[in-house]
Amino acid sequence: MISQSFIDPCDSPERLAVLHGYEILDTPREADFDELVSLAAAICDAPISVMNLIDRHRQWFKAETGLGIRETPLDVSICRHVLLQPGITVIPDLRADPRMSSNPLVTADEGLRFYAGCLLETAEGYGLGTLCILDRHPRQLSPQQKIALVTLAKQVMAQMELRRSLRQKNQLLEQKDMLLKEINHRTKNHLQLIIGLIQLQIRQLADPVARAALVDTSRRIMSIAAVHEKLYQADQVETVNAGIYLAELIDGLRGSASAQTRFVIDLDDVILPLDKAIPLALVLNELVTNALKYAYADKSAGDVFIELKAAAGQVLLNVTDKGAGLPAGFDLKQHSSVGMKIIKSLTRQLRGEMSMLNMSPGLQCSLRFPF
Repeated sequence: MISQSFIDPCDSPERLAVLHGYEILDTPREADFDELVSLAAAICDAPISVMNLIDRHRQWFKAETGLGIRETPLDVSICRHVLLQPGITVIPDLRADPRMSSNPLVTADEGLRFYAGCLLETAEGYGLGTLCILDRHPRQLSPQQKIALVTLAKQVMAQMELRRSLRQKNQLLEQKDMLLKEINHRTKNHLQLIIGLIQLQIRQLADPVARAALVDTSRRIMSIAAVHEKLYQADQVETVNAGIYLAELIDGLRGSASAQTRFVIDLDDVILPLDKAIPLALVLNELVTNALKYAYADKSAGDVFIELKAAAGQVLLNVTDKGAGLPAGFDLKQHSSVGMKIIKSLTRQLRGEMSMLNMSPGLQCSLRFPF
């Protein structure tokens, strides 16, 4: 004769892992679950209603009415016996059921006599516990009460799934935030390393033209590093207030200007996605640097006017000075300096238009792009 041993579903490692994955055991009471339990008691006209979860050695009550306790030992649990029975289980008289007849909760004076519970079952088929009602008298449920109990049990599982999904989403967001911080930290270090290498090369060069070219390259990389640092220190990761962002960038550019240079800024609050804010900032950097470098001879006193506006579906950036203006015969489309190539490339990235107008005196550089 072959003997078969009964495997208690409560001990299933897979089921316990799924249960613990919801991270709901030993959490405080919540109104959403309390209301569902109270509604089950009211609909079924029962003095006791419980939402319980079956752990390895205990049954724990997330919500209950009529009991006044939060858990019991597993060996007195009635609900443990229905973990393999999907749907609703009704026991009209617990004393007549051989599984329950010796349970101290049943045999005690004024003990439990009636049980109806609906399995709290995951989509994968794991029973986590039950939503049940109990009474101290043998009885039955009407068909409508059974339907209501099943419906409320589904709502309990929906609440549990919702909480798990929100927690997982928050964990993913935290992981994403940590990854972004690590990437930004590495990017900052790499840019600083590149700047250091270029500056080392500058000190070893005697050719003034080559030195000037490397100085410009170093300046542009420092500008990119400054733009990057301002962005990753911001609270928002998808959009940025370009007015505030450019004002901070301008503050950084003041250090390369003459002490007599005056910056006049008029920047609106313009909320832009990062794929527009970054090239806009780099264009501003090039235009302001050009104004400081070419508008006023020998770093003499001068004004730089910077304006950012948004209207009629377009963003307008103006950088204006009162300096020497463009040389005679200057053609923006034909000019091929590194700085102008950078400005043209960033303007195309923004799907915008760049214009430069001699003001006599001075120069106004305008960038327009779709908002």
